Amino acid sequence: MLNPKENIEKDFFNFQTKDEFSPSEKLSKKIISLIEKDLCPTHKIVFLKLLSIHTFIGAITLLFCPQFNLSFTNNHKLFHYFHYTFGPSICMLICGSIFLGSGAIFAVSILREAELKLIRTNKYFYYLSITSIALTTFFVFGAEIYLKMSFLWVIGAITSSLLVILSHQYYRILFQKKNS
Repeated sequence: MLNPKENIEKDFFNFQTKDEFSPSEKLSKKIISLIEKDLCPTHKIVFLKLLSIHTFIGAITLLFCPQFNLSFTNNHKLFHYFHYTFGPSICMLICGSIFLGSGAIFAVSILREAELKLIRTNKYFYYLSITSIALTTFFVFGAEIYLKMSFLWVIGAITSSLLVILSHQYYRILFQKKNS
């Protein structure tokens, strides 16, 4: 009588050598294509996903935190708190951080690791583009955008987003080392 390990090895050898168990060429190509798509996402798909996340979360933040006097609810309490407590410059840094940083927090929890890796390798492209799109959208909707204040907002937005994206990577590395 064969022991279970030898039986498994024999079954595996039979599986490898028989053509009837081999998938068709068409099926093999489709599987490889799906795996490649998951492991190697395109910039276009990742950018659209990231932009969608930031658009949705950014719209939610406009309910309680106006950006450049643009708000869905005309609720300026949080803006006034930051403005009078920290001054206009720090207020704009905080506003940018809230607007794009909160989207980055959701992005690291929604996107797959391969997509996050692509974002991290091209982080400046992604976040400069999203920041530019956000500022352009604010301008189109009539926001009061001034050069100095928008520069501070951009610094806060990009810095907070990059900190979230990069700290997520380091947290994963530390967490994996602890569990090893």
